[in-house]
Amino acid sequence: MQTEVLWSPNSSPQRMVLQLKPEDFFEVGYGGARGGGKTAAGIAWLLYDKDNPHLRALIIRKQSKDLNDWIDRARQIYEPLGAVIKGNPAEFHWPSGAIFRTGHLNDAGAYSAYVGHEYQRMLIEELNLIPSEENYLKLISSCRSTVAGLRPQVMSNFNPSDAGFYWIRKRFGLHGIPRKAITMADPSTGLRRIFIPALTRDNPALASDPQYNAFLNGLPDGLRQAWRDGSWDDPIIKGAYYANELDQARREGRLQRVPYDPRLKVHTVWDLGIDDAMSIGFWQHKQNYTALIDYYENENFGLDHYRAKLEEFARDKKYSYGKHFAPHDVNRRELSTGKTIIQLAAEIGLKFEKVPMVGVADGIQHVRLMFPRTHLSEPTCEQAVNAFRNYRREYDEELLKFKDTPVHDWSSHAADMLRYASLVEDEMTNEGDIPQVVIPPRPRESIYEGVEEDDGRHPMFRGVDIGKMGHEKAA
Repeated sequence: MQTEVLWSPNSSPQRMVLQLKPEDFFEVGYGGARGGGKTAAGIAWLLYDKDNPHLRALIIRKQSKDLNDWIDRARQIYEPLGAVIKGNPAEFHWPSGAIFRTGHLNDAGAYSAYVGHEYQRMLIEELNLIPSEENYLKLISSCRSTVAGLRPQVMSNFNPSDAGFYWIRKRFGLHGIPRKAITMADPSTGLRRIFIPALTRDNPALASDPQYNAFLNGLPDGLRQAWRDGSWDDPIIKGAYYANELDQARREGRLQRVPYDPRLKVHTVWDLGIDDAMSIGFWQHKQNYTALIDYYENENFGLDHYRAKLEEFARDKKYSYGKHFAPHDVNRRELSTGKTIIQLAAEIGLKFEKVPMVGVADGIQHVRLMFPRTHLSEPTCEQAVNAFRNYRREYDEELLKFKDTPVHDWSSHAADMLRYASLVEDEMTNEGDIPQVVIPPRPRESIYEGVEEDDGRHPMFRGVDIGKMGHEKAA
């Protein structure tokens, strides 16, 4: 009798990723171009130990609607093999006693919800949608095993796009268009990880689809290289609002580490989204420069979480806070409490100053006017810089031209924060009790010929060769 084949790998990358043993690699990254057969490989990857009664697997997707799509695809393979689907979120229960659980990250505290659990297998779909490495590490802390003979392993699939672009690129050592597997060991734990590149041509169904390929080929510059070719180079995106400003900032040495100046207040500028992503920019301002020295973004947390983050920064980084700015909609009322956001913030000790209400187009122009005197601390604000670079006009795929409105996506939160900062730049004053620190001048020639050392420039730029900053050892 002929055996029915429900699925088999159709490409070399799929076969490679399915042959990776947990004892060799704790983390498996599988990705690159869109349509490379990543989801199907993940569904099959989970099957290896389904007959072990102790196996517990967790499948995570960012959005609940995307999770439902994954469940529909998985059940086509799992149910004929004997799995029974139960509950909400869905669980696949196997005859052996093994259980595959699913979850999404839309709920408050979702990243911490699995702390203390034990999952020997963890599959994270569309890792590029997770905004920070910190959130990823919270998730994979639950991938562990106390079962003899069942080693833990995490598999993630992702594309070179969205909020996770930079931290994923750094974690897996990616650059350009990877042509072969990339391996490395974690410097802290020693655990090994591997990245397997996949391209659209590795998926026969899509490789032969003229409509899908026409879509990829018609994408704007930057997106086309990322989505079609799987490129991990810094994106050059047509329609991006601040691309020229960021390039100019890098040429002028304004896009690198900016240390905290303890003589200046740290002002925070917020983009509020209580049940969505919330972003906070940490700014310092004096006369002829404005510096974004730190950035924090998270999602699905209440205001108390962000207040705790402010306290953590003040304790660990010695920040002395000035004003806290929030957009005009801090006066809207929350349905659950009937109170405004500004009232809720006051109850936990946060006093917000309201940002003036200005149209988006005018706000973008304010940002462009502020940029020539703006310094961005790229190491601590990498996520924000990534968002600024990706903030772009909406592209009409039917008319093949850009609209006059920005795309509302993951990059909007940081970009909105930047826009609000440009509107309150002059209000970032330094009154109050600020610790005085005397920084002696460095014994080297200044690049500012004819400029006195007390001209109001940020102390970090006095007598410093900007072209070499970031390459010198700390004093």
